Amino acid sequence: MRVLGALEIIVHASADVITSDKSLSPFGGEELSKILELINHLHETTSTECRPYSICVIARFMQYFARAKFFNFCGQPCARLEADHSIYRTSDEHVVTSIISWIAELLCFGAPHAQMMELQRVWVDKSTTSPRWKDFNDKLSREWISITIYSTVMLTVDLSFLSVPSVNAQTSQSVAIIAAYLSTFCVVGSLVVSILLAGQIRKYGNVSANSAVEFLTKMTNSMLGDRTLAILHSLPYALLMWGMVYFVVAFSSLVFKSTSVILLGVVGGGLSIVILLALWPIWAARDYHVSGWLRERLNCSV
Repeated sequence: MRVLGALEIIVHASADVITSDKSLSPFGGEELSKILELINHLHETTSTECRPYSICVIARFMQYFARAKFFNFCGQPCARLEADHSIYRTSDEHVVTSIISWIAELLCFGAPHAQMMELQRVWVDKSTTSPRWKDFNDKLSREWISITIYSTVMLTVDLSFLSVPSVNAQTSQSVAIIAAYLSTFCVVGSLVVSILLAGQIRKYGNVSANSAVEFLTKMTNSMLGDRTLAILHSLPYALLMWGMVYFVVAFSSLVFKSTSVILLGVVGGGLSIVILLALWPIWAARDYHVSGWLRERLNCSV
């Protein structure tokens, strides 16, 4: 009977993981498949009374499910039904915290908000599960690897730009030289931060849920709370973007030094179009649209 009960729990958890990406199961799909094989083996080889070692195997697995039920308030009116659902009322942020977060959003090009959304899916009510923690770190690892590649390319571009004879001929106080230096520093900073964060991922990415909770508690124990970790994870992207911005400033300063009106008009028009196209995805992703506002105003007037 113990084997049959454990088998039903494993099958239910497997179905939950397959049909939902917000499963509360303490194990992932691959782990549940292996556990199911062990439980089936026990069911086939044991008699009506389980042997001591069989009971130990079942108990080792069932303790994780019992712990998950306890932390998710199973059977209570306020039970957590989805992994990213908070069951506690959150307090309002302090004014200073809101201002710092708003400044960080501007300086990091909105990256902390995206990182905060991902973190809230994993770090819910100061708890997490091993599958969601591992998936979260896998995503971060892939993101930082791609940023490292882009940063390496940008570093090559900056060094190539500084080696151009027309740039070397300028004084060290020129806008192009200063902006190129700042771009190089930002790109190198992005590389360093990406490597350091990747090292943390290798160390804590595959740990148990309890160790992950200890690590996240330590990293978020500050005035900004969870936003501290969100801003920290945004630094590689933000520094890379600032490196690109400074490079554009350096290159534009070099181009717009020309006194040719035709060249200034063509390059200025092209640069304006490129800036508009680059800002279009950011504007389109927002909930507020000018066309919708105009349509509502026209409907109200009619």
